[in-house]
Amino acid sequence: MNFRLVSISLAAAALFAQGPGGFREHGMSGPAKTTAVQSYLNLTDAQVSALQQLRQAEAAALKPIYQQSGPLRQSLRTQEQSSSADAAEVGKLVLSIRSLEQQAAPIRTSYQQQALAVLTAAQKTQLAALQSAAALMPAIHEASALNLLAPPAGPEGSGGPGTEMMPHGRFGGPR
Repeated sequence: MNFRLVSISLAAAALFAQGPGGFREHGMSGPAKTTAVQSYLNLTDAQVSALQQLRQAEAAALKPIYQQSGPLRQSLRTQEQSSSADAAEVGKLVLSIRSLEQQAAPIRTSYQQQALAVLTAAQKTQLAALQSAAALMPAIHEASALNLLAPPAGPEGSGGPGTEMMPHGRFGGPR
């Protein structure tokens, strides 16, 4: 029974640690800053507006699923933190959350396809390059954490917005 609880808890932990493909409620709360992507893809204001409207419609379409998954995830957290967790209950919660994620996937896919339809062929080519670069993000973050890469230069200075308040170099001094 203890082995079963451990394996179900591992499955539950995997649900919480999901990256792309898991629930993506974050980033859907309001209009995002789009100046960089607008410049990179050469998006018109009309395209940005259409994409933002699609994002809002997607959030509305997914809201009932998020509302169902929230309490389930909270119950799962409670079960995991309990010293007397019920393996059967944990399993039911994991399966219920996974079922909701499966319901959300085609909705997200549909809205992503609609968003891609807003782009021109040239913009789709640029987007493919951006997608390839995104695959490097884990390596970039790790290299930055090891101080192998300097922060990218942003519009507000050498380290991007807000970095003037952050210490530089190993002991807080300038590099």
